Amino acid sequence: MRKYIPSFITALCAMASPFTAAADEWNFVVAPYLLVPSITGDASMGRIEGADVDVSGSDILNSLELGAMLQLEARHESGFGAMINYAFMDLGQDFSGPLGYTDVDTDIFQGILEGFGTYRVEYQGGTVDLYGGVRWWDIGIDLKANTPFGSRSYSRDEGWVDPVIGAQWLPRVAEQFRLLLQGDVGGFGAASDFTWCAQVGVLWDATQSTSVALLYKALGVDYSTGASGTRSFFEYDTITQGPLLGVVFRF
Repeated sequence: MRKYIPSFITALCAMASPFTAAADEWNFVVAPYLLVPSITGDASMGRIEGADVDVSGSDILNSLELGAMLQLEARHESGFGAMINYAFMDLGQDFSGPLGYTDVDTDIFQGILEGFGTYRVEYQGGTVDLYGGVRWWDIGIDLKANTPFGSRSYSRDEGWVDPVIGAQWLPRVAEQFRLLLQGDVGGFGAASDFTWCAQVGVLWDATQSTSVALLYKALGVDYSTGASGTRSFFEYDTITQGPLLGVVFRF
């Protein structure tokens, strides 16, 4: 686990501390979920530029070494709250590559940690959540290649933080069913040139305190650092998308 994640989560939890009200004035949500995504786009590392990134959902399942996805929320009865969402995939894969790379062993780590302040507006038949905060990207690539000219290794770790603003709409369409429509944008050149997220689906309220969510999520980023053609150059321009199944616990 990346060493800075625990301290960052602690700092994000402090977002919920401006209120001194009793505990019964707060509502909490814990939502573990499974995402089976595909990753498409391209990446550049040093003098290797424009390499295709095309990992299907089945590829990710076949090469997954470790993965976890979890969302936590705390909301005060005034409407203000905080949300933390962390998802990561640790992938290992062997394949044959172009340009004489006969054996390629690669490990890819993609971690995304989001921390948002939220405000909920309730109306008859649904809710609207406005949120803003940061999206922390943690990308690690380790590659070892055997070629006719010998063995070569490449390794790169990049992390950056993007500001993000967005909204989520939850209209009730039946007694036990709600739609979910969510979208946000960020980056704005502060770190990445642009990042965005879109999510749509349905929630089944099985009980007063438990819901099942079936969603489709897409998350994109366009990030680069360093001068093109130099060893310091790194670019990550990808879209991660796929179906999401989760259980939402409220207390």
